[in-house]
Amino acid sequence: MADEPESHHRGSGSERSAGRATSRGQVSRIDRGYYGRRSPLQRARGWLVLAGLAAGVAWVAWGAIDQPRHHAPGPVAAVHARWERECSACHEPFELIKDGKFYSSPTSHPGADARCEECHADVAARPHHPLQNIDEVGSCGSCHQDHRGRDADIVRVADRTCTHCHADIGAHRISGGEGVEPVPATQAVSAFAVGRHPPFRSLDKDPGRLKFSHGRHMLPGLSFASANAEGPPRGTQWTYAMLPAADRSRYQAAGDSDDTPVQLDCTSCHEFGATGSDDLRAVSGLLTGAAPGAYALPIEFDRHCAACHQLPYTGLPADPPGATDAAAAGGAPAAVLPHGLSAGALRRFLESAALGDALRADPALLDQPPAVPPLPSIRDADPSTTAIRGLVDERLARGRTFARATCEKCHATADVTLPAATSLLPAMAEHGADDTGWFAVEPALVPAVWLTKARFNHQPHRNLPRPADRHECSECHAAAFPDDATRAAGIAGQVLDNSKVMIAGLESCTTCHAPAGRDSEGRSVGGVRHDCVECHGYHGLGPHGAAAAPAHPER
Repeated sequence: MADEPESHHRGSGSERSAGRATSRGQVSRIDRGYYGRRSPLQRARGWLVLAGLAAGVAWVAWGAIDQPRHHAPGPVAAVHARWERECSACHEPFELIKDGKFYSSPTSHPGADARCEECHADVAARPHHPLQNIDEVGSCGSCHQDHRGRDADIVRVADRTCTHCHADIGAHRISGGEGVEPVPATQAVSAFAVGRHPPFRSLDKDPGRLKFSHGRHMLPGLSFASANAEGPPRGTQWTYAMLPAADRSRYQAAGDSDDTPVQLDCTSCHEFGATGSDDLRAVSGLLTGAAPGAYALPIEFDRHCAACHQLPYTGLPADPPGATDAAAAGGAPAAVLPHGLSAGALRRFLESAALGDALRADPALLDQPPAVPPLPSIRDADPSTTAIRGLVDERLARGRTFARATCEKCHATADVTLPAATSLLPAMAEHGADDTGWFAVEPALVPAVWLTKARFNHQPHRNLPRPADRHECSECHAAAFPDDATRAAGIAGQVLDNSKVMIAGLESCTTCHAPAGRDSEGRSVGGVRHDCVECHGYHGLGPHGAAAAPAHPER
């Protein structure tokens, strides 16, 4: 190889350089002074570093001059304005106040939550649900975000704070042990809309035991007689003249004469506010916790029913209309029962009435010398005492029979055995009878509040647009009004509607409580708030909102 001619190597090099540039030529194209000059990228990087340093210095300077606004994005809510410049009232140094950060955990915000609980301990201590997973309960600041302005409502939380669990609620609650079934899939809630929110369970069935027909009471004259004039008479039409004078003004509309058939409407019985200083009604805690006028006050027999429905308790014909007026004028007292008596009170009332009837039938009994007990056993030999006791027993038995029949027109009753101590008379066992055969009226169980899991207020719903020929309540309570088919069927086709719930459900609510838009006919729909907290509460407070928070303690 060493003896090969030099020309051979040169020839080979020439051949190799013929197709491409030599390395010497490539090196000659490189600017060997590039390292002494800055490229555009290097210059941009330098300016960015200077800008970052300037921003950092400005940030620190702003924090030193105006610390509250430096750390907070905006003013706090009006309820917290007192502590706007006292950050330590709500914040714990170097501790998270909100969840949702990659370094947050159930133990990363106890100090901040403790600050909130100094004022809101009564609210925070109440669990939302006994089966809630405590590890998934967020911090106070995660739901109630402040620094959004004076007028911000920090109680009105975003829907995502609720649907985070309720969209798949079965996967977000702890096991309650044996016998606790998982929440059905149909109970998942992702929004307030048909198909995304379950129907209102409290409207599935009427728990009440009252026998009552809304449809019949909404007819003119409270009877089907006027609804089907072509057929035979179907009952008596009630006119205002048949009502006691004291009640006519409450039911009679302006311009109606006493001979006009009685026409009731919803407000005849469903009242939304106290009507006077003497209007004291027993209401539930759920009702008193609601806003004034949100729900109708309870129905009371003496106020709403007694004008038409007397309660006779004897075998004699019922007192004619206006009998209470005659009694008030000094005539014979009306033979009617007081409403709402317990079984023992009913027994004493009927015994007193029987004694009064016996004495009125034979006033000479009052002239008897009190040598013996007033009502001895029927086995005693004295004919006069035997006669009065027999008369009282006969009147008492008849009154008890008719009283039960009267009560059962509207109520369910149950047999009871009363102790002898509830009687005004000597023990019935002395003359061969006992204390059985009495009855008690079972509770009506009519709910005062139907939507027990939600908050509702009738007041803003009473001015909804409606056709001129429809009642203001018919939009949501159409089932309470008799339709044409019911009117035509008359009594023969009447069905007592005490088992039917006459409240519209979810479909009725979503026509307004939904995003604003237009229906298939081009009419405006929706536009009313439909977020979760519009109807629901939290912290175990029930449907009617939170209690007032105490004043913040002084530091």
